[in-house]
Amino acid sequence: MHSSFASIARGVVPILALGLSTGLASACSVVTTHSGANFAGGQFTIQAGFAEGEAAAASFTLPASAFPLKLNLAEMVFATFSATEVTTTVWDVFVYDGTPDTGELIFSEVADDVVLPFLRLGPGTAGTNIQFSIDPEDPEQIIVYNNSGTGTFTVGFGITQHSDPPANPCLEPPNRFTNAFPTTDTNGLAQPNQNWLYAIDCGPLGAPAGWSKFSQLIPGLTRPTGDWNIRVTYESLNEIQITDQPDSINTTVGQPAIFTVVAEGAGPFTYQWLKNNQPISNGPRIFGATSESLVIFPTVAADAADYRVQITSPCGTLVSDVATLSFGAPQSTLSGTVTLADFIGTVAGRSVAVDVVPAGGSVATFSGAATLGVGGTYTLNMGSSVPAGNYDVYLKGSHWLRKKVAGLAFTATGRSGVNATLPNGDSDGDNEVGGGDLSVISTAFLSSIGDPGYTDLADLDGDGEVGSSDLSILSANFLLSGD
Repeated sequence: MHSSFASIARGVVPILALGLSTGLASACSVVTTHSGANFAGGQFTIQAGFAEGEAAAASFTLPASAFPLKLNLAEMVFATFSATEVTTTVWDVFVYDGTPDTGELIFSEVADDVVLPFLRLGPGTAGTNIQFSIDPEDPEQIIVYNNSGTGTFTVGFGITQHSDPPANPCLEPPNRFTNAFPTTDTNGLAQPNQNWLYAIDCGPLGAPAGWSKFSQLIPGLTRPTGDWNIRVTYESLNEIQITDQPDSINTTVGQPAIFTVVAEGAGPFTYQWLKNNQPISNGPRIFGATSESLVIFPTVAADAADYRVQITSPCGTLVSDVATLSFGAPQSTLSGTVTLADFIGTVAGRSVAVDVVPAGGSVATFSGAATLGVGGTYTLNMGSSVPAGNYDVYLKGSHWLRKKVAGLAFTATGRSGVNATLPNGDSDGDNEVGGGDLSVISTAFLSSIGDPGYTDLADLDGDGEVGSSDLSILSANFLLSGD
């Protein structure tokens, strides 16, 4: 950048959006910027020494759990001041994994006036918020994987060609009345280590060649007085995952009970512990009701209940498995994962019938219903009805065949890791796929949720309607029987 880099104009500039598409924010989207400016219009400082071949960039550092992330929208405000003619500027946009001086360039695009229009402004004082995004249907999205290991990504814009460039940008700055320039905010420089300038090589006449942080530039000469007006919208692709579920506790009254959960994914997280599905508040004996660990001390008999925690992030909400607090004789639990075959609907909240039978026997020691969580996980409290021993476990969904998991060793506290995949197609509940199931589906055929003839038992794939895909599932499993 030429040494005459200076703030020369502050004016209200109208905003015009350019780019491939806008408004691509999802429920998981996060908008971040170092600028204090209003991107819909306001006061901006025009950086008029910005030469062809130079670039502006802003880096953003996030927790490692936010990666990988998808870049939904990149924005930067450009402006003219008292332009005497229409200015036409060829601009470019780019993304780095890491910082621009040491990171990996993972995306770059130059305006071609076909897909990406040139920037045209003026005459007079005018501005535009260039908005760049990728069509969400395009398989080539901008994904940042944090390969740099720094938890940082960088987004920037450059000027490939000015409307009216000088013969030698090192000796003469671009004409401020015939060119457009990038802008900074008027709030003062807040992030000198996160704003970057790529300068052309003018030796001692300009800023250092290549990439420099604003903190490395000379105040009053080559360093801007504000942050670049760059704004980024991204969404983490790392959904909430519970890597350590809270454990059930059996203790004596008066002793402490501590439930802990470990979650990973795009934060920040908020926590809310529930007792029998009702929110808990902190009190004289209750601590950490909205944190990773819930502490009850001293315990009283009325604390015996089922506990779970609701975890919320910008990407949604996830509820943990149930952990039971009991006193006296140990309470046993059964837990695992049930996969509902050929099903695209919502698994969480669906019920699966469970029978625990002595190994090789036929009479159930325990029968109950497990409510599935996200991903089909479940925890079922069996009380003290199942003593230690060897058992077979039978699992049956509403329109799925029953599956037997045989020869499981149970301890006094139950058994974990009881997993099964249930074949689909048992619409009439007789534990086999046959003519009766075909009759159920035929009666409901072409109905959707809300229609008089619709039934969940016929909607095998869970897409909200009974159609050819349900018949295909029935056909594939025809004459199968459950255990």
